[in-house]
Amino acid sequence: MSTVVLTGRPGATTHRAVEVLAALPPELRLIGGLAVMCRVGMPHRATVDLDAITRGLTEHDPTIAHLAVTASGGGQYTFADELELDVIDVAPLGAAELAEQWLAAGPLTDLELNAIGHTWAHDAADPLDLVVVSDEDGSRLAAASARLVASPGGLVVMKATTVPLRASAKPEKRSSDLYDLARLLVRTEGIGAELQAAPPPLRAAVLERLDRWFVDPAGQDRTYRDLRRFDDPPVDLAEVADAVVELR
Repeated sequence: MSTVVLTGRPGATTHRAVEVLAALPPELRLIGGLAVMCRVGMPHRATVDLDAITRGLTEHDPTIAHLAVTASGGGQYTFADELELDVIDVAPLGAAELAEQWLAAGPLTDLELNAIGHTWAHDAADPLDLVVVSDEDGSRLAAASARLVASPGGLVVMKATTVPLRASAKPEKRSSDLYDLARLLVRTEGIGAELQAAPPPLRAAVLERLDRWFVDPAGQDRTYRDLRRFDDPPVDLAEVADAVVELR
């Protein structure tokens, strides 16, 4: 099992997030900013919340709620120091069955593709040992062993199916998803092989969107404008475009 070492300040977000993660039910799969950080390595954009997916949230809710300071329902929890956890409950069916079932009723909607993507990512997650060390003196701050984390391909699928659902009132969410996608595409390996194993309608939709955002000249221009707020580390869109082309 691989070990991921993250750095952070004592008592700051990364320290607290991994500390909380270690206490959560092991069935939860880590997604979101911390998962991307684990997969692409440091540095990466800061993340302030924990995001996870699971199957059968109602079974795990009492345990999570007992650990949390508040539990407002719908998979939303708040821990000490205002650290928030959002848990998405995926479908009981596998992604391929889900796609087949919904396709029988007509073309897949963006919302259905997103649900299929999260279900597929849930089942493709694999375990990592997470360790946080102090960026001040290198001392060990927190650890979460054998935590299931969304794979690079799973993160790409979830983000590619989430971007079209982002409200126009929150353009920063679209921008951060595109930035994460760009970093995953150039900093991780095996995404193409992972996508080959995805349900064909999901794979086709993801590849079409990646082409539109990172390869098509007009789409690439818009993506460049979206990513200007993220400059540490910067993204080379030509490099991202090459990575997308290699996925076909």
